[in-house]
Amino acid sequence: MNIEQKTNKATIRVYIDDKEMLYSHQNIIGAINSFLPYLTNDDLDELMLRFHTIKDHRRQKEYLSKLETLKHSWPYPDTILQPEND
Repeated sequence: MNIEQKTNKATIRVYIDDKEMLYSHQNIIGAINSFLPYLTNDDLDELMLRFHTIKDHRRQKEYLSKLETLKHSWPYPDTILQPEND
């Protein structure tokens, strides 16, 4: 695995058999799965904790996003029809 870093932006390039692996979801999962057997139990525990933390953070963001959507969805307060006073 070859990791290069540019001055302004970090770039990660993975090479398998001297061929650069394309950056796709499927290839990333394949690369991660290929390294898992070489990790220690402590490494796996740390990864599991990190995965749970990331998932919890995503759930919180999703919940906040849903609340924000409800807050700004129809009817807008200024478009609610008011009863006419005769």
